[in-house]
Amino acid sequence: MNIRKRLRTLGPVLLLAVAAISASAGCSGPKPVSAATHVILFIGDGMSVESEIATSRYLYGHDRALAWHSLPGQSYAATWDVTAYNSNARRARRAEFAETAFSPALGYDARREGARPYPDEGAEGADRPVPAPSTDSASAATALSTGTKTDSGNIAWRPGDKPAGGLTTIAEEFRARRGGAIGVVTTVPFNHATPAAFISHSTSRSRYYTGYKGYAGLGIADEIILLVKPEVVIGGGHPALNNPSFDSNKGYISEGLYHSLQSSTDYVLAERQAGSDGARTLDEAADRALGQGKKLFGLYGGADGNFALPVPETDSGSPRLARATAEDPSLTDATVAALRVLGRNPKGFFLMVEQGDIDWANHDNDFRTMVGAVADLDEAVRGAIAFVDRPGDGVDWTNTVLVVTADHATGGLRLNPAKPLRAGELPRQEARGKEAPPSGPVNGDGQNPQPGGPTLAPSVPKAPYLYPGGEVSYSTIGHTNELVTLAVNGSAARLFLEFEGWWYPGPIIDNTQINTAMREALRLGRARPAFIVGEEVSGAPAPSARK
Repeated sequence: MNIRKRLRTLGPVLLLAVAAISASAGCSGPKPVSAATHVILFIGDGMSVESEIATSRYLYGHDRALAWHSLPGQSYAATWDVTAYNSNARRARRAEFAETAFSPALGYDARREGARPYPDEGAEGADRPVPAPSTDSASAATALSTGTKTDSGNIAWRPGDKPAGGLTTIAEEFRARRGGAIGVVTTVPFNHATPAAFISHSTSRSRYYTGYKGYAGLGIADEIILLVKPEVVIGGGHPALNNPSFDSNKGYISEGLYHSLQSSTDYVLAERQAGSDGARTLDEAADRALGQGKKLFGLYGGADGNFALPVPETDSGSPRLARATAEDPSLTDATVAALRVLGRNPKGFFLMVEQGDIDWANHDNDFRTMVGAVADLDEAVRGAIAFVDRPGDGVDWTNTVLVVTADHATGGLRLNPAKPLRAGELPRQEARGKEAPPSGPVNGDGQNPQPGGPTLAPSVPKAPYLYPGGEVSYSTIGHTNELVTLAVNGSAARLFLEFEGWWYPGPIIDNTQINTAMREALRLGRARPAFIVGEEVSGAPAPSARK
């Protein structure tokens, strides 16, 4: 047993003190991990552990058969943000969050809320309330992209929304320091909260583009396309179906910015076209980008801005999924196209892939759509694994880290153990009718009427769907503070698991520590070490402010 494991039982304060002494004395630690030059980060937006189990049962008839369930590194991640932390702190009459000192238990109390998520914690968690308050996607993605906790609604920006509070993301730093290629792929609009937090900076996730609802500053889309210029961007938000008139109160991209993409000398643009197969148009654009030495921008999506999802059908014993249209690529198509373009860089790449429709479905308590969205993620992860497994291209498991996690859970889904669903089976699902709210997140992400404001219960009183057979149930149409999955593959997988037990009891690491582990895998180093003092953390891992 190495010194860290022996000392962990003595408590975090003693552990860090003795570890520091041991390092200065030249004590040997674990065998060094080979440096990674490629990181593939998958994020299931709004994906709870119960969502994974439900989809695995439908697809394979077993609870743990999704692509990432067999990866060697398995743990859970805490997802709280500063807004949720402060809500708990006020209730406990404790000091609000400060980057210089805070208590992780005020973000997620494993002793009260469970050292494992439902249903993994067993019978003891069956009657436990769904943990709340919770993060939103912008702040959760910021924790993953920068290692910094921030306010709900912030995109790679420090809490408090002070000027010059932008944070350098791991993607930006990897490209600047190592010369690697960077990219994002998502099934929702390309400038939505999760992808935006890796390649842009804003105090509000809702500033989609310059001019949107009168916003005169730098919009998220403008920063991505004109300033950051990732090597690959693939996502939704195409104006053809979402905002054909370029109404500045709608949509995700301005008319001028869209036309600049069409005439860009930096990007090859792949876009949704009526009657054309999206997989083919994207693959051909990737070929042109490779042949011409250009970047790749894929712009797809329907009326809601999102990719068309695979829709599951009920057929006991034989799961079947079909898409409403082939004009959008699948998440697998987009992931492989991104990997092809990014993989040409001999200095490596960082790719974030989001399945964003899981969150939208869980906000609606829409079980059928959720299963289709998680199935879409399952296939994409399998596609990425197959890409790494291909021989002869310099990308393999000695230099690649693949991470699967969620930014947070949504919906509080529970499966009824008395009425288990088998492979190919779906519960009876009825629309509530005129009382149903429109499909998609409430107020953009189901959490905050104003980005950065206090976390409040969604204003919509009833979910759109009912389950009269009682096979499934939901407790909310908002986010929850449940622990989420963390699965890792590659030689650097153990870097992630070493954080278990540091901030929380049990097999839990913080989402900011996922960033720290990715930084260590890429040999970017820790920007600032964290030290636990009593119950508080002082000097939390946080990159320096973006200049």
